[in-house]
Amino acid sequence: MKEDLANLRKEMRLTQQQMADALGMALRAYQSIESGESEYRFIHRLAAERVALMIAADRKEPMLAPSSVRDDAIELVRVGRLTGAPVFQKARTDDGNDKAASAEYQAAGFRAAYGTVGEVVLLASAIDSQLNHVLIQLLHLVESPMLEAVIATLDTVRKIEMLKERSTFIAQTRWQKPVRMYVEKVERVYKWRNIACHTPMIPDEKHGAVFVPTAAAKLLKGLQLNEPVAKRVPYSELEAAIKIGESALAEGMSLIENFQKVNIERKKRFG
Repeated sequence: MKEDLANLRKEMRLTQQQMADALGMALRAYQSIESGESEYRFIHRLAAERVALMIAADRKEPMLAPSSVRDDAIELVRVGRLTGAPVFQKARTDDGNDKAASAEYQAAGFRAAYGTVGEVVLLASAIDSQLNHVLIQLLHLVESPMLEAVIATLDTVRKIEMLKERSTFIAQTRWQKPVRMYVEKVERVYKWRNIACHTPMIPDEKHGAVFVPTAAAKLLKGLQLNEPVAKRVPYSELEAAIKIGESALAEGMSLIENFQKVNIERKKRFG
């Protein structure tokens, strides 16, 4: 599988550094995967295919995308047209003033906003699951059948606090820094996850959809005196959270792998 990753990178005419940047990984972490030093996981393949899809679209070279990704994209467009989704039909009148078509496009944009919210929630859930394994390795916990199940009962905020506290006892900067960077990204993703899950979203002509605070404290804090509305947050800002979340997942995997090696060596030396 690692040969597939190297071949895909070469087909896209990317250096190892460029590929690592696109995946949100450190160069050394990426090189260890491509060389076979670290395990090439299914999530690495998915991330690489996503990068290939973006580059193929950006360069207007569709054949750069792997066949599996192209097939999925073609099937998505086919299903979109069959279901009559306006965004796939591209049906506009000549003068662009058809109100019915405009309403359909706005509705499609609102549905797309909910899709973005769903992606953020799924990423946050994946990160929460990953946090269990990061904690196990960083706290040097002894493996047991119920260990992960017990840690999973902890609130995400509590897990983050435990990682922050543990990072203060890591003496070497090159080991401490990745942990703190990971925690920072996780916190940012969960901030946006909470906004997406606990703030009502309404249609908006300019942004497609916006989050509107309803709590009194937030309303007063974001109140704009020159306008009769409180500050609203466009849903498109969630896209940054998605990129951060994908990067956090990759960094979390590197942390798990690196501290696994440390723990194995620790066990050899000290039992």
